[in-house]
Amino acid sequence: MEKNLKRFKTLAVVLIVILISAIAFGGLYIQNQGVWKNILPKFSYGMELDGIRELRFILNTSEEEKEVYVDKNGNYAGDVVSNDTTTSSPEIDLVDENGQPISSENTENSDTPTESQEKKEDKTLEGYKIEKRVLKANEDADINITNFEKAKKIIQERLETLDLYEYNIRLDEVTGELVVEVPDNDNVEIQESMIATKGKFEVVDHQNGLVLLDNSHIKNVSATYTNNDNNYQSYLIVQLNKEGTEKLKEISKTYVRQTDEKGIETTTYVGVELDDQELLQTYFGDELINGVLQIPLGQASSEYEDFVITYNSTARVAGILNLEKMPLSYKLNADNYIQSHITSETRIIAIISFAVIVLILSIVMIVKYKLMGLKFAIFNVGYTAIVTLAFRYTNVLITLNSLIAFAGVVGINMLFEYKLLENLNKNDDIKLVFTETMKQLYLAIIPVAIVAIIFTFMSGAVISSIGMVLFWGIAIQALYSGLLYIIGMI
Repeated sequence: MEKNLKRFKTLAVVLIVILISAIAFGGLYIQNQGVWKNILPKFSYGMELDGIRELRFILNTSEEEKEVYVDKNGNYAGDVVSNDTTTSSPEIDLVDENGQPISSENTENSDTPTESQEKKEDKTLEGYKIEKRVLKANEDADINITNFEKAKKIIQERLETLDLYEYNIRLDEVTGELVVEVPDNDNVEIQESMIATKGKFEVVDHQNGLVLLDNSHIKNVSATYTNNDNNYQSYLIVQLNKEGTEKLKEISKTYVRQTDEKGIETTTYVGVELDDQELLQTYFGDELINGVLQIPLGQASSEYEDFVITYNSTARVAGILNLEKMPLSYKLNADNYIQSHITSETRIIAIISFAVIVLILSIVMIVKYKLMGLKFAIFNVGYTAIVTLAFRYTNVLITLNSLIAFAGVVGINMLFEYKLLENLNKNDDIKLVFTETMKQLYLAIIPVAIVAIIFTFMSGAVISSIGMVLFWGIAIQALYSGLLYIIGMI
């Protein structure tokens, strides 16, 4: 009876391993509106495997004649807008993972001014005068090699805030043109937005356009969210510095809703803008003394997947505002696809070659160790499948170098199995044999484990991907082997 139970357990475990392997290598499909779709996350391939998108950015040469406010030193202080202008907040120029814009909505105390509201004398303009100027996207004095280099550095810092991101940047020091090479994947539109956004943050008087707060008043920016009855809302939290906190305190006492002795209600508004696009239009109900602005981005959603997209976009905005504002304004001039020299046929040949090598080693194992060899050969396939699933769900960047590392961890697992089977032939004490074999293996690969840890935390995407492959390969090998031992499969 005990022998039959052990056989049944072995068969069940083998079938589970085969099922996991089939899902990992074949996919997990569900039917959605009559179409079968693989719900497993896609692999993240590096540029050398997935092709390159060459994004060429040139200096923005646009210019516009406007009436503007200038302070007593002649410095620009905002665009003049008509007092009776009635506008609503435009959609925020942010993109989700599919490159689609994410719209914004106002807070509960937000409102849109109407023409019926009484106009009052604007005392905020004292000390400013109005001039007509030609405003250029890039002023002539700003176009120089110093700002070219500075813009390149800021773009590098922005791109490195993305998870395990691979890129190349080239700068033309004469024209200022920037060529950014990124992998050809679903995130290209996000990367374009990260590069083209100047990062100009302003809080303006909505009635007249006077700038009240800007980037110089920011101390820190973060992303957060609320969940009210499974209704998710993303927020941008802007913490102001000491000067900004004092200014916000005064602003929150000025831009409010009031009712005069005749019962006529008037409201003065502020607009929160990013790159001259309004994120929020609001007034204040309470005096703000903590120097914190809470700005809702995107629309509240009960769909968690939609919320995650909006929240990730909010986090990217926070990352941009935490860095220095771009000294120059760039626009996308060309988007070229450069095909990888590693074709689909080459990939198939490489996969088949790898599978043939594993198959030959498995056949040798089966011939030498009979039924136990067959069982361990199946377990090795299961190990390989679980590692590939880990790559999918942890967004490991797959490069040529990381593929070599992957072949290495599969080889380490097979070496462990060969050594374990050999030792089991010499000694019937399974616990002792397993413990000693594991000890021998991990003492031997200590240098590999150290390299895995160091590489994982390095900034270079290619090097980091090697570290992550080695880390997951070694960690899963230990856990997988330990689990098989615990349930009596070894």
